[in-house]
Amino acid sequence: MGSWGITAFDSDAGLDAVNLIREKLPKDGKLGLENLIKELKNDSWNKPPKAKEGVSHTSPMALAEIMVKFLDGETEHMDYEEDIEDNKFCSIDSFLASKDSILWLRSYLSDTLQYAIKNEADGEEYGWKWGGWFEEKNWIGWQRHMKALISRLDELLALPGDRVELVEPEELRVEFAAMAEKICRIYR
Repeated sequence: MGSWGITAFDSDAGLDAVNLIREKLPKDGKLGLENLIKELKNDSWNKPPKAKEGVSHTSPMALAEIMVKFLDGETEHMDYEEDIEDNKFCSIDSFLASKDSILWLRSYLSDTLQYAIKNEADGEEYGWKWGGWFEEKNWIGWQRHMKALISRLDELLALPGDRVELVEPEELRVEFAAMAEKICRIYR
C-alpha cells in the first residue's frame, strides 16, 4: 500500500475503493450512498479499518471525496479515458444519500481524524511524528483535508429533509452555466 499525497485519490487504498465503487455503479444511473457504504463494509479488501487506528487513507475517505466531486460537478475526470460504455461516473444522474448514511460517514471521518491526532501525540515519545507522514506539511495538509471533508458533510446534514440529492439536475447546470456566461459578458 502506498500514498503520494494527502487525499484518498492519492493512495492505493483510496483508488482501490474508487474502483470497487465504479464496479458497483448502477446501470439505471441511480446511485445510493447507503448501498456504497454497505459494499465497502462487506468487501474484504476495502472494509474500513477501525476509526481508532487513525489510518490516513480509507475507503470512507475516498467515498467522501467522491461525494464532494459530485456536489461540485467535477466527476468528468473520474472515468477511465478508454471508451468504456458501462460503469462511468458521468452516467450517474441521481446520487441520493440519507442523513443517517451521511452522519455515519461524517462520524467515521471525524473519529479517524481525532484518533490520528491522539495516536500521533502518543507516538512522540517513541520518535514517531507527523502522524506517520514523511513531512510535517503533509500531516498538516491531511488534517486540513479531513476537516474540509467533514465540513462538507456537515453542510449536507444541515439541509432540510431526511435525504439529500448530490447530483444537480441537468436543467439547473445548463441554467447556471448560462447565467455565468451572462455575468462574464457584463464584466468584460
